[in-house]
Formats: sequence, structure tokens, C-alpha cells
Amino acid sequence: MRLKYLFVIVDKIKTRKMTQALIECGANALNVMHGTGTAPTALGEIFGTGESAKSVITATIEERYLDGVWRCLKDKFDFGVKRGSGLAFTVPVRSVAGPATLRILAGECAEEIK
Repeated sequence: MRLKYLFVIVDKIKTRKMTQALIECGANALNVMHGTGTAPTALGEIFGTGESAKSVITATIEERYLDGVWRCLKDKFDFGVKRGSGLAFTVPVRSVAGPATLRILAGECAEEIK
């Protein structure tokens, strides 16, 4: 199993819809952090994040579901289509505490692992 750690930065008002869409796409272990952009204006313009209230959503997701996630972000949230719609990227999960932890991060219930 190849697991990725997904980061999505969106306007705070889109948080609920975004988290629901990510769950429907197969994301697990979601975490939402609220904040405000602190990047210089030029950097905010490049990433399309501006200076408004933002949410950073993190989740684990199996690599096989990523195409669906990217398609969802583009079709439902205009990522890569409309400037300022948000930012998303993944980081590979290469090491975790053990096989049970990996399976939990992939969305299996703790009862299934025993």
C-alpha cells in the first residue's frame, strides 16, 4: 500500500464542503487548521492564497485514490482552473510506527486490525 499525506489550503468558507468531498474521495485521518495568510503579497498571488481566512486541511490517502481527488478539486472547486481557488499537494508517507499504524492511516478500523 502506498500512502500519501495530502495538504489542501482553501478559503475558510469552503472547509465543510472540501472535507466532505475529500472523505467521499477516500481520504482518512482528516485534520483542519484555521488561520490567516502571512506570506508576502507577491507569494500569496503566486499561490492564490491572498490574505483572507484560510483552512489547511490534511489527510492521509492511498495513492490509488489520488486521480479522483485531483479531478474533484478541479471539477468541484476550480483548482488549477480559477486563480485563487486554493492549493493542494501531497507528501509520500515512507515511514510510520508499524504496519498497524499504516493500516489505521489508510482507513481501516482498529477492530479490523486485531
